Amino acid sequence: MAETGEGRGRRFRVWVGLGALALGSFAVGDTVDRVRAAAGWAAAWWPWVLLALAAFNLLRSAVEVGSLIGPGLLVGAALIGLVAAHGIKDPALMNLALPGVLVLAGAVLLGPSRGSRADVWSRFLATGRVYAPAAIGARTQHRRLTVRAVAGEIRADFTGSTLDGSMAVHVTAIAGHVHLTVPRNWPVAVRSSGMVLTRVTDTGPTDRVEEERDGVGLHLLGVCGAVSLVRA
Repeated sequence: MAETGEGRGRRFRVWVGLGALALGSFAVGDTVDRVRAAAGWAAAWWPWVLLALAAFNLLRSAVEVGSLIGPGLLVGAALIGLVAAHGIKDPALMNLALPGVLVLAGAVLLGPSRGSRADVWSRFLATGRVYAPAAIGARTQHRRLTVRAVAGEIRADFTGSTLDGSMAVHVTAIAGHVHLTVPRNWPVAVRSSGMVLTRVTDTGPTDRVEEERDGVGLHLLGVCGAVSLVRA
């Protein structure tokens, strides 16, 4: 599903904001010396940073980021075992390997999670807007949708979709905000049994929808988050 210009703009603002926050936090207390030290580090390491970014983007284009979590943990555990077994105390291991692992982990976490299917949308430490497929429901290939926001915000728009049969939408908001916009004439049932310190707002009727009817069942799971349902 193509990302809109608005979504790219929001993501750019998130990255710029995170960079400004990190730089400001780093410079607190001794701004001149710390900025000078950071500039010296950037002058020495910028080619490696560009190569790392190029490799990361190339890897993301070929392999889903989520697929790297398991192998990454195995490789990390194996390296730790080798270091412990052979007593390696090379300073380069501490000065390069550990920061490299942290940088890679941070890049993976900051990047928006993208499911391999068009019916799974996630945002982690990011914001974005997504649009549902043209046809959704039990009689289409999109029978179930998953929308997740973890320490971020995602806006899912269903107004351009046609509902063909009943379906379930699983919403997860963990310290984040999920905003859903659905057509006003859609029958929607909100099931919010798994909510902790999470605010749910709904602009439409709250009548329950039976499973056998052609309607949408929202299954909400939230911890310190917010879910907004707007009937457009």
